[in-house]
Amino acid sequence: MAPQERRPDTAGQATRHPALAMLRGALAAAVVVGVNAAAIAAVAAGLKGLWGALLGLLTVVVFSGAGLLLLHLSRRASPTAQLGIAMASYTGRIAIFGGLLALALNSEGLAANVDLTALGITALVVVMGWMAGEIWAWSRLRIPIYDLDHEVTA
Repeated sequence: MAPQERRPDTAGQATRHPALAMLRGALAAAVVVGVNAAAIAAVAAGLKGLWGALLGLLTVVVFSGAGLLLLHLSRRASPTAQLGIAMASYTGRIAIFGGLLALALNSEGLAANVDLTALGITALVVVMGWMAGEIWAWSRLRIPIYDLDHEVTA
């Protein structure tokens, strides 16, 4: 039997993909908050409340997740380019979200099938849960405060 190759100790090493770690933490928190909000909306407003809450959860997850995913994809860009990408992504997502919100508020078909109050309240609490999960995940990342001599291999 060949001797086992010793794996390097990972304690103290930098987090290799911080945006993905933040995405996992934020997504977990958002889903927990969103599922609870959907249950409350279903009890309070019936099936229309459930659909509204689920639509609110989906909207926040898609729009917020897109930003972190874009940051992950641009991880090899310079810090200046990453800042530009993050700002453009945020501005674009807000503009698209505003447009969808305007369409939703003027849509009779949506109002007939979805409780818009449940949608709005769920979206707000899911955003708060998303941000709390993202902050929690960020606080547990290992980000070096100095330049590493070699690339992280973990």
